[in-house]
Order: sequence, then C-alpha cells, then structure tokens
Amino acid sequence: MLQLLLGGSGSGKTTLLYQRIRARAEKGEKSILLVPEQFTSSTEGRIYRELGDALSGMVESFSFTSLAEKILSTEGGAAVQTLSDAGRAVLVRRALEELQDNVHYYHRHRRSAAFCQMAAQTIDELKSAGLSGQQLAQLAGACGAESGKLSELALIFQGYETLLARSGMDPSDRLELAGARLEFLRDRAVFIDEFDTFNAPKKRLLGAMLAALPSVTVALCDDGAPLLPGDLSLFSGAKQVAAQLRQLARKNGAEVAVPQLLRKDLRHRNAPGLAAVAELLETGSCTADAPAGEVRLFAAPSREEEARAAAGAVRRLMRQGVRCGKIAVVCRDIAKYRAAVRYEFRMAEIPLYCDEPTTPEFSAPATAVRALLEIARGADLTENLTTLAK
Repeated sequence: MLQLLLGGSGSGKTTLLYQRIRARAEKGEKSILLVPEQFTSSTEGRIYRELGDALSGMVESFSFTSLAEKILSTEGGAAVQTLSDAGRAVLVRRALEELQDNVHYYHRHRRSAAFCQMAAQTIDELKSAGLSGQQLAQLAGACGAESGKLSELALIFQGYETLLARSGMDPSDRLELAGARLEFLRDRAVFIDEFDTFNAPKKRLLGAMLAALPSVTVALCDDGAPLLPGDLSLFSGAKQVAAQLRQLARKNGAEVAVPQLLRKDLRHRNAPGLAAVAELLETGSCTADAPAGEVRLFAAPSREEEARAAAGAVRRLMRQGVRCGKIAVVCRDIAKYRAAVRYEFRMAEIPLYCDEPTTPEFSAPATAVRALLEIARGADLTENLTTLAK
C-alpha cells in the first residue's frame, strides 16, 4: 500500500514518520527509512536520539544506492562487476571503434578521452530519465535538423548497451537488479523522507517495493491542493511526484491510501510572527494577533541601502553569538543584488558564501584533468603544462 504524507515545510512530516517508526519498534516490527545520500549520517544520529538504545536497532536508514547494495549483498548479486566512470568512458570508446563507418558526425572524436567521458555522462543521464538506446533512436527521427547527430548518439548508446551486457552493469542497473530480490525487506515497512523527485532507476525499485511490501510511506512537501494543468506554483513539482507515485502504485497492483495532510505550522509555534509570514506566503493572507518582534520591515530607497541594512542586522546577530553559518540572506534576484551584498558585507567584515548555480566545466579540477588528458594524447606540451600549473 502507498501512503502519502503531505504538508508544507515545518508541518511535522518527519516527526510523524519517526512516531510511526517508534510505534512499530515498540511492537517488535522492523522498519527501513530511505533518505537522500547527503542525509544518511544525520538521519542515523536522529534515529538514535529519537528511539534510544533499546529501539534504534529496529530501524535502518539507507539511501536508494546503499539499500540496493545491502539487498544484493544479502540476497546475492553484489559480485556482478559494476563499471566506474572511467570504465564507462572506455566502453563508449569501444562502441565507437566497433561502429566504424556507421558514425560520421562523431567519427573524428572516437579517440578523444574528453568526448568519450562526455558521451558516457550523457548516456548516464539518458538512463536516469528511463530511456534506452532503441527509444532514443525512435525519438531522434522527429528532431529535424539535429536528427542525424541524435541518431548517431543512439547508435553509440545501443553499442554501449550491447557491450555492457557482456561485461557488467552500470551503477543505476544495480537498483533494478535489487528490485527483483526483495526477500530482505519482506517483514519491514518502508518510510521515505526528504526526496523531491525520483529518477527512473529509483522509480523501478519503488515499483518493486510497492508490489512486494505491505506498506510504503512517502513524505512530500505539498500543500494538498489538486494539481491543475500548467501549474507552476511552489508545490507543483511535489504534486507531479505524488501523481507519478499514485500511478506507479496502481501499475504494480498496490492500493493507494487517502493522503494524510498536515496543515499546522509546528516549526514556528513559538514564533507567531514567522508563522504569520509563512501563512501569508502560502495563502496570500494572514492573521496576526499582536506585533511580532521577530519580524522587522525596512523600506529602503535602493538595493545598496537594503544590503547595508541586512549587513547591520547580521552584525547585531554576530555580536549576540549567532554563528554566521546559521544566518541566511535571501534575495529575489541574485544577479541584481550580488554586487551590493558583496560590497556591504565585505565592508562590515562579514564572511559571505554565495550560493549560485554554476557548471563544473571550467572549474580548476576539470581544467587540470583536461590538461592531463591532452598531455597524455601528445598535444602541445608547453601550453598544457602552463594550464596545469595555473
């Protein structure tokens, strides 16, 4: 059975999951808690704090990858060779060599280590989206001017799949293999938290769990309103994930329970002003019984004045002993505020970490690796040694 636990940020979804896990542990029933890779360590610490010595042994926390490895090591299959990133790049090169004259656009790149690595990354992304080489070939025909390049990429993909079937598997294939061997989970309930999306390999493992296990509970940050066509609101992504999970459950013959919706803002129960702000952002209106000292409004004539006011507020918090790592500054558009914020924070001697989307293509490690690869290929030594030194 699929059980969806819906609610906004701070509504108590995770707390309720731990309560259910604790209730099962007290009855001697085991549970599995799935979280993203980056949360596994903190989750294990919270399990111990919430359940204590006596009960924490009744629940195990995993990411999807580590759960697959646990299943395969228990049920068999862990010894199947899994390709590394370098191994996948080598397999792409072998596929190009075997295709020979069937590839025209990419023929001259077949000996380029950088191209093979990029092609391997592209294939990995395509597999994460649930596409096979044959499906890509079918889609390529309808892509107009780019159909030739995409068709050749599909050929490379299909050649890669053929060679992979003889030599091992991709890391993502281990999730699918684990989905066929779920005896390890038969007596356990699965709880899933902190995810906002699932790629194709994770969906396949989820589908297998929904078909084989009595209960799979998924917590999503969703306000519970119905998903409308063309919806691009704050919770639209979570609504789409919830709809996909319902469809996945029905496809695998599992029942779908009525979603449980949590509406209370428990995170701000001791800060009514912040609770009112959260309500305002969510519904467009709010009720405030009294002035709230935790919320301060400042009407600034310019972005520079806004940044100066924010720097002053941060300095006051620092004098009170608040660590800079616990302070966040949020801008509507970082491109318009970046210069002002950096200047004012530098003048106020406030350390600033700016979180912005970047690509790793031109980072120092990537540039160094490219230079080493060019040297290995016999390219101009002076130029690449200079790049490597920089």
